[in-house]
Amino acid sequence: MTPRTGILALIITLTAALVVAACGGGDDNEDAAPGKLTNPRQVPTATINPSPGPVIVIDPNAIQPLPPVGPAPSTTVPDASGAATTAPAAGSCGTTYTVVAGDSPSSIAEKCGTTTQAILDANPGLDPRALKIGQVINLPQ
Repeated sequence: MTPRTGILALIITLTAALVVAACGGGDDNEDAAPGKLTNPRQVPTATINPSPGPVIVIDPNAIQPLPPVGPAPSTTVPDASGAATTAPAAGSCGTTYTVVAGDSPSSIAEKCGTTTQAILDANPGLDPRALKIGQVINLPQ
C-alpha cells in the first residue's frame, strides 16, 4: 500500500465514523430528551403565504425626478459695465451656467436645451472631463 492510498483509506474511515456518530446510533425514541435531536415533524415552522400579492414591474422611463427642495439662491455679480446683475443660481440656465455635482457637458446641454458641441464651442479650452463644482461656463446664445 502506498502512502497516498493509506491516507485516502484513513480519510474514508474517519468520514464514515463521523457519519455514524452524527446519526446517533439509530435510536427511534420520539420523545425529545435533553441532548437528543428533535423530530422535525414536531418542530413549528413559518407558514408560507398561500396567495402572494401581485408582481409590480416599474418602468424605468416612468420614474420622475424629485423636485428641488426650496428655492435656488441667486447671487449678484458685476457685468461687463460694472453694474451688479443677478447671476442665475447654480444649476440653472442663463447666459452662463454654474456647474453642480454630477454635471457633464452633455447633461448641461440637455438641461439647457442646447447641444454638447455648442457648449464646447462657446468655451474654448474647456476640458469636458475636468469640470469642477462651482465652475462658471458660457452657454451659447
